[in-house]
Amino acid sequence: MESLPVPRTSPVPFLLRPLTLLALLTLLVLALAGALLTAPAAGAVEVRDGENVVVAADEVVDDDLYVTGGSVVVDGTVRGDLLVAGGTVTINGTVEGDLMAAAQTVVIEGTVGDDARVAGQALLLGAQARVADDLVAAGYSLETRPGTEIGGDVLLGAYQGLLAGTIDGDVTAGAAALTLAGAIGGDVQADVGSADDVGAAWAPTSGVAVPRVDPGLTLTDAARLDGNLSYRSGTEAAIAPGAEIAGEVVYEQVVVEEEPAGPAGPLALLIAGLRLFVTLLLAGLLALWLLPRAVTGAASTLRARPWLSLGWGALTIAGTAVAVLAVLVVSILLAIALGWLTLAGLAAAVVTTAVVFDLVLMLGLVLAVALLAPVVVAYTAGGLLVRDSAPAGFGKRVLALALGLLIYVLLRAVPFLGPVVGLLVALFGVGAVVVWAGDAARRSRARRRADGNRDHGPDRGGDAGSWPAGPQQPGSWQTDPGAAGSRPAGPGPTDPGHGTQGTPRPRPPWSGDGSARQLPPEPPR
Repeated sequence: MESLPVPRTSPVPFLLRPLTLLALLTLLVLALAGALLTAPAAGAVEVRDGENVVVAADEVVDDDLYVTGGSVVVDGTVRGDLLVAGGTVTINGTVEGDLMAAAQTVVIEGTVGDDARVAGQALLLGAQARVADDLVAAGYSLETRPGTEIGGDVLLGAYQGLLAGTIDGDVTAGAAALTLAGAIGGDVQADVGSADDVGAAWAPTSGVAVPRVDPGLTLTDAARLDGNLSYRSGTEAAIAPGAEIAGEVVYEQVVVEEEPAGPAGPLALLIAGLRLFVTLLLAGLLALWLLPRAVTGAASTLRARPWLSLGWGALTIAGTAVAVLAVLVVSILLAIALGWLTLAGLAAAVVTTAVVFDLVLMLGLVLAVALLAPVVVAYTAGGLLVRDSAPAGFGKRVLALALGLLIYVLLRAVPFLGPVVGLLVALFGVGAVVVWAGDAARRSRARRRADGNRDHGPDRGGDAGSWPAGPQQPGSWQTDPGAAGSRPAGPGPTDPGHGTQGTPRPRPPWSGDGSARQLPPEPPR
C-alpha cells in the first residue's frame, strides 16, 4: 500500500459548504424530475396519492407506479419503475425496475431490480437491501449497513456517508465525513473534509437513527478495496491496520489559504455598520428617485395604520414561502400528469416556468426584506425626527432617510436586540408596501370606472352632455337628445335664458314667452 501525497492549493475545499450540499440535493431532485419526464410512454402508469399509501405484501403492480404521500410503504411487488415523493418512503418489497425517491427519510429493506436514485435527509439501506445496479444518493446522511448488496457503482453527495456491506462497482463520493466499512470491488474517488475545518451540522430529526461519522475519510478494519483509493482532503485518511487496499493510495492535500485577519472588536463592528448604512442609503436614494410615490405612500400608510401593516407583512412573508412550495409541488404533479399523457416537452416547459417563477418570487422577497423594508421604515422614522411627516423637497426626504437609517444601523448593532429589530422592520416595511399597493390599485380601478361612466353617460348610449328624456315643464326647451348643446328641462341656472352665473342669454325664436312652447321650424327639403 503506497501513499503518494500531491500538495495542492485550493481556495475552498469541495463540498464543505452547506450551499454546495443544497445544490447537489437540488440537482438530484431535478434529475429525478428529468427521469420522470422522459419515462417511456409505451407502458401504462398507475398513479396513487394520499396521506398514507401502502402497497400490501400480496399486491402486485404490473405497471410503473407514481406515488405522492406523507408516508409511502411498499411491501408488495412493482413490476415497473417506482417514482415516489413523500415524507417517509419505505421499500420492504420488490421494485423490478428503477427506484426514484425523494423524501425526508428513505429506507430500503427490499430489492431494487435496476438503479436506485434517492434524495433526502436520512437515507438507509438495511441488511436485507439489494440494489442490482447503481446507487445515486444525495442528502444529509447515507448509511449502508452490513449485508447490503449493490451490484453497480455508488455516486454520493452528502454531508456524511457510512458505507458497509458489499459494493461491486466504483465509489465516487463528495462528503464532509466518509467512512468505508465494507467490501468495494472497484476504485474509490472521494473529496472529503477534515477535522480542522468541518464542524457539526444541524439537521431536523428523522424517523431513523442517523449514525455519527467522524469528519474526513476513515477506513475501518472491515474495509476491503479491490481497486485504488484516491481522495482529496485537508488531512490524511484514518486507515485502520486491518483495512485491505489492493491498489494504490493517492492522497491530494487541499491547502486552504488563510485570509488576512481583518479588524476585530469595536472597529469591525463600526465597519460592518458603515457598510450597512451606505448600502441602505444608496438603495433608498435610488428608490426616492425612481419610486418616490411608492416610498412616500408606504411611509404614510405605516404612520396611519401600523398594526395593519404588521399583520400584512407577516402574512406576505409567510404566504410567499407557502406559494413557492405550492408552485413547485403543483408543477411536479402537473408534470407527472403530462408525462403520463406522453407530453414530455410540455411537462418540461411547466417545470421550467415554475422554477423561474419561484426564483422571481424569492428574489422579490429578499429585495423587499433586505432593502425596501428598512428604507420605508427609516424614512418614516426620519420624518418624525425632522418634524415633517411628509417632506416635500428632495433634500428633506434625503435627510429624513439618513437619520432613520442611522438609528436603524445603531439598533441592529446591539447584541440580541439587533435580530429582533431586523425582524420587526421587515414585517412593518413589507406590510406597509403591500397595504399601500392594494389601496393604490383600488383607487385606480375606481378612477377607471368613473371615467367609463362619464364617457357613456347615464343612459350608456348618448353623448357626454346628453340628458335623459322626461316630462317637459312650461318654458323649457330641448334639442335632439344626441346633440351636444342639449339642456335639462325646467328653470334654473342652466336655463337657456340664463347663463351659468345668471347672465341673460338670447332665446331661440321658436321658444316663445314660456306660456306655450313652439317647435323649431322645419328645415327646407
